[in-house]
Amino acid sequence: MEIRSSYDVIVVGAGIAGISAAVKAGRSGARVLLVEQYGFVGGMSTAGMVSPFMKHAVQGEVLVRGVFEDIEREMRAQNGMIDNGFYAHAFRSASYHLLTEAGCTMLLHAVIAGVHRTDERVDSITVFVAGRTLTISASVFIDTSGDAQLLFLAGLPWAKGDEATGKLQALTLFFRMGNIDLQRVTDYAAANRKEFFDWMDTSFDLTKIVSVAGYFSIVKKAIAEGRLSPDVQYIFFTTLPGSGEGSFNTSNILALDGSTSPDLTRAELTGRKQVHQVVTLLKNEVPGFERSYLIETAPQVGVRETRRAVGDYAVTGEDIKRGRKFDDSIARGCYGIDIHGQKDEESRMEHLPEGDYYEIPLRALLVKEAVNVLVAGRCISSTREGHSALRIQPTSAATGEACGALAALAVRKDLPLRSVDVRSVQELIAHNITQR
Repeated sequence: MEIRSSYDVIVVGAGIAGISAAVKAGRSGARVLLVEQYGFVGGMSTAGMVSPFMKHAVQGEVLVRGVFEDIEREMRAQNGMIDNGFYAHAFRSASYHLLTEAGCTMLLHAVIAGVHRTDERVDSITVFVAGRTLTISASVFIDTSGDAQLLFLAGLPWAKGDEATGKLQALTLFFRMGNIDLQRVTDYAAANRKEFFDWMDTSFDLTKIVSVAGYFSIVKKAIAEGRLSPDVQYIFFTTLPGSGEGSFNTSNILALDGSTSPDLTRAELTGRKQVHQVVTLLKNEVPGFERSYLIETAPQVGVRETRRAVGDYAVTGEDIKRGRKFDDSIARGCYGIDIHGQKDEESRMEHLPEGDYYEIPLRALLVKEAVNVLVAGRCISSTREGHSALRIQPTSAATGEACGALAALAVRKDLPLRSVDVRSVQELIAHNITQR
């Protein structure tokens, strides 16, 4: 496969935001290069094994369509998705199909090592690939790395963590188990309601995705006896398409920075130790898990929060909570404030009023001090509170698709990003915005 020296659009990071950006730009006629550090695409959806997709519909209206729904459709065709739960392998396969169909070039096993700027214009990036470096230029660059890696290397402005303390959200290593007796699990949960979160629905329908979160007394006892890390607060899993399988969002890794290799290394080791403890506890003490087994742990620890861009507009917690709408809207969301703190008292979840949603302005994708750089996914411009709501996969897909549309229009019209009429962008992503 030949890698050109120049493209219309370069997308850095092949998570769901990067995939959506690349597919949209490719479908819109741009020559696209998608750069990814792993040997596969998907980001947290695959390397992190993050499932299910979080809330993205209000009163039956789906807020995120377009490329996101195309990914869902492809996964369902493979029997790799039920409700909003999915397999990582199905996500990879669906993404490859869409990227190839859109004419995008993928460069895997490639780590961005440098960014070359002339004043406020990024000219090119340098990537490490199999023992050598490549320098590749583009008209527009989209940072969907999750960690604002392109911005960081370019010396563009970014923020990180809590505005007052700098603290970051907890990390989680997802894992998957099989041969769970879901009938016994749900019978126990229904009979022991106080052992589980109030929000958990115990009218279980085993033909659909089931969420189980709690086991408070079992967890508390194991911690007191030294058999479980005190950082693990509860056990939470959702079922997967395969019979008797569950995806676990349970490990809780504190006080580490997911944008640095030393801290990521510590997080990987801590997470795998916690997973071993949780699996042992489940098999020995939790009804329905007696014959279960660990299928796999995620290739990479899940990262919720690192750097975020400083853009033309920062989406705030108040924007989220009040369901703010914008004239330059390019995406919608309904997931509320969700901060996984270092301590119980620092954690917070605030839901939107029933039926309400918020919009994300195009200005949150535009990076200050840069004329040809966009951001999408969890590193878009926001406050920490705003970020905690915007970071989920469906919303990341929507902001990625908007970036792809804007980038392709800027290339086609030979215009600076800020000179592209927002209405022309909105026409290309009409399925993801409210028509006024």
